Amino acid sequence: MRVQVGDVKLFVDFDGAKLRPQGPWLDERPTVLVVHTGPGVDHLPYKNHLGPTLATVAQVLYVDLRGHGRSDPGAPGDWNVDTWTADLVALLELLDVERPVVVGAGWGAFTAIRLAALHPRLPSKLVLANPNARFVAARSVAAFDELGNAEAGEAAFNFFSDPTDQTLGPYLQLSFPFVMGAAAMDALVRPDWNFPLALEWSRGEMRTIDLRGDLGAITAPTFVVAGDCDPQYPRASIEEVVDGLNDVRVEWFPGARHSVWRDAPASLGLIRDFVAEL
Repeated sequence: MRVQVGDVKLFVDFDGAKLRPQGPWLDERPTVLVVHTGPGVDHLPYKNHLGPTLATVAQVLYVDLRGHGRSDPGAPGDWNVDTWTADLVALLELLDVERPVVVGAGWGAFTAIRLAALHPRLPSKLVLANPNARFVAARSVAAFDELGNAEAGEAAFNFFSDPTDQTLGPYLQLSFPFVMGAAAMDALVRPDWNFPLALEWSRGEMRTIDLRGDLGAITAPTFVVAGDCDPQYPRASIEEVVDGLNDVRVEWFPGARHSVWRDAPASLGLIRDFVAEL
């Protein structure tokens, strides 16, 4: 369904009941808000792996961020982490969702981190998959050279230096497969990828965002699941996030790329258990 949040309608969906019969009683389950990766894609991939796993112990709330998927595009000037954070806070208030577990995956971790820092009492827990607090182009290009090949590194360098339609094509062809592995083709043929948003964010906020100062304000217990073979979100950048958090545990999965749960399905069970813990 689509709900009005400020000046846009956001698409939201649920999986799993909030109240479940347990003998003569009703058992209340936590709500998990999934903040999808991007920029430019939607929540749909999480219905194939993470969502069904979490729905066994929680109510899962999916949302397409402003400008993504089935949500309204909004204005390009509002395609930024602060606006997406404000949208999510307003959405949770509108739906009367209290103390959700917030899951931020990849690019979505930027918004999840900002939300948990600005509103430390809002999330009961925080789950971050391959999170970064900032984008360090040189670090990522070096990872493409190491985990991919020279062509992948060069295409990444050209795109990060000048994000345009002309540099995006070679990046998706030569570099992106090393980010997603076998899932890259499925991601590329998705008809709902908002490439103008991806380019706008890559030309703008990607170059300036730095949430390292936000990390110390986060009080929610945090679980980081991380793959060490994601050139877009390399290990050194993930370690920056882990080092800046107060109450954190981390699980590394050697060989896993951007979609940790696809490459390391064991991560799904660990996230489920973290969500279900009292």
